[in-house]
Amino acid sequence: MKSLLAISLLVGSLQASSASGQDTVVTVSVGNQQRTAYLHVPAKLDRGKKYPLLIGYHGGAGSAQQYVEQSQLFVKGERAGFIVTCPEGTSIGPLGKHRVWNSGPEYARSSRNADDVAFTRQLIDKISSMYAVDPKRIYATGFSNGGQMAYRIALEMSDRIAAIAPMSGGRLAEGSRPSRAVPVLHFHGTADGAYPLKGGFGPISIGVTPHVPIDDVILEWTRFNGARSEPRIILNDGWTMWVHDGTAPVALILVNGMGHQIAGGNDDHLPQQAMAAKLDSVQMALEFFQDHPIP
Repeated sequence: MKSLLAISLLVGSLQASSASGQDTVVTVSVGNQQRTAYLHVPAKLDRGKKYPLLIGYHGGAGSAQQYVEQSQLFVKGERAGFIVTCPEGTSIGPLGKHRVWNSGPEYARSSRNADDVAFTRQLIDKISSMYAVDPKRIYATGFSNGGQMAYRIALEMSDRIAAIAPMSGGRLAEGSRPSRAVPVLHFHGTADGAYPLKGGFGPISIGVTPHVPIDDVILEWTRFNGARSEPRIILNDGWTMWVHDGTAPVALILVNGMGHQIAGGNDDHLPQQAMAAKLDSVQMALEFFQDHPIP
């Protein structure tokens, strides 16, 4: 797959800077609730062409604004020619600064059973009514609880989501399966203390439900997608990629020594092992998405 080969050679990261496009807040009604999302549109928008749309889900106990800053999703999406939206989850604190996604049963109570799948569908519809979104190029990524949400969206909205790139979070399908194969590019740190690679609880895990092993998540999606069971292994400086090839490939990138963070992200209070490894997960995800529209 040309995008995966390109990813294997990509060892540089983009310089973080302010996005130069148009940033707005979009509001949609989901049941009796008003839900919001931040939206970034490329500065030089060509009204005569259709654009890919990327949905980015923030981490649990985080926020969309925090995620935009840490991931630099608007900056990098701008450079790649994407419309990017970062929605807000359900508030779990009195000040509304900390939010979660209803990515599965473990978050149903804390999210007050928020219908985040319906929110995503309506958000796509709203943005598509405002701009020329290519319906075959709608993608999802997310960090931690947001990565779990990306998996849920791929499972329940495979009719609309072309591919996903979860980061530092996963979930199993719990007996369900997608209606079509959805390519997956998953990023994880080998020293993740919040979502351990082997599952269970880590020293900084939150919640009362043990996490599932990432290997189990990758195996499940390899079967969903009909990808090769034996991975192709690509070794790089500081990170390794396991690629299950197929029409809808499933790839796992492990960053040596990285904790619970976005690889190559702008997170100044955390050790930047990923930066030392010269790996930019958001840029790599954008490369992956470019090569995987809905057939």
